[in-house]
Amino acid sequence: MPRRADVLWTALVTAAALAVLQVDLARTTPPDRAPDLLGALLVIAACAPLAVRREHPLAAAVVALPFAGAALSLGYSVIVPVLLALMLGGRAALVSAHRVTVPLAAYTGTVMAAAVAITGEDSPVLVRILGGVAIGVTAVLIGDAIRSERERVREAQELARRIAELRDRDVERAVVEERLRIARDVHDITGHHLSAISLQAAGAGRTTTDPGARAALERIHRLTSEALGQTRRTLGVLRESGPAARAPAPRLGHVEELLDPARDAGLAVDLRVDGADRPLSDELEVCAYRVVQESLTNVVRHAGASAVRVRIAYGEHELLIAVDDDGVGGPARPGGGIEGMRERVAIVGGRFSAGPTAGGGWSVRAALPLDAEPAPARVAGVAP
Repeated sequence: MPRRADVLWTALVTAAALAVLQVDLARTTPPDRAPDLLGALLVIAACAPLAVRREHPLAAAVVALPFAGAALSLGYSVIVPVLLALMLGGRAALVSAHRVTVPLAAYTGTVMAAAVAITGEDSPVLVRILGGVAIGVTAVLIGDAIRSERERVREAQELARRIAELRDRDVERAVVEERLRIARDVHDITGHHLSAISLQAAGAGRTTTDPGARAALERIHRLTSEALGQTRRTLGVLRESGPAARAPAPRLGHVEELLDPARDAGLAVDLRVDGADRPLSDELEVCAYRVVQESLTNVVRHAGASAVRVRIAYGEHELLIAVDDDGVGGPARPGGGIEGMRERVAIVGGRFSAGPTAGGGWSVRAALPLDAEPAPARVAGVAP
């Protein structure tokens, strides 16, 4: 169905064409002559296809042209319908395939040539025919030229897009090559020296009889081994063959995946989720996930535990997280990342506590507000 705006435009154009026709008839015909219904009908028929120019552009041009040509050949003042028909022919060439241009131009030129030739003007018939052909064909060629230019612009844009993709691939390849170079350099320098320090500390610890020196050497061996492991993991990221993956932000729905490393380490892991699960903001999801992740990592690395319990409770106003193990307690755990978790919880306006339990082991507690505004970060640059 034609759009309401198209129908309105068609009515306005038809009214204007009828007004021009009536003014001309009033000027050239006697006052007592009956109204000329044929001219009005031809004008209406020539203007009516304007309403369907969007849905059926080719049909609108094919229908409008003969009515406008017939009115012109009969001597009516139909400048508006003729221009409208030519415009519809040009638009049909604009929105149709290129193969339509030649037959449409031939049709438009023939109709206009016939209409102009029959008008009976003083100029020679051949001149009138050539003029009509030129008028009809020119309108179609203008539409075809605009369509060709638009296609050229689209092809240029597509070429630019492909060039941009190739450039991005070259940049990604250069980044990957730079990662590999950095990884080789770090491996050759840092990895070699850390390995040497670790081996020498282990060997010296076995030969010394001083308990204090042996304990210090064992600590050096342990710390350098951990640093070497972290360096190797970092190098593994740098050696990734593809561009850095942009994984979605971690969520509590994926917390089950965090339990596998603990189970692989021989821990008995118990996970319990209380309350109805509900949608959380990305900030809260990431904060809760990281608290559970870091707590389990500390248990595996430092606790010497045999079991760990993870509790997630959806309260009315707070999300409660508790991670308890039966390992070695103490005033603080080395490398536990406690301050990192504390800062992360503070950013979202929550409460955090971590410390040894009365019966041995370690406990981590976090309460995250579900409806409170995040507190300003105390440490800039804390990443998710």
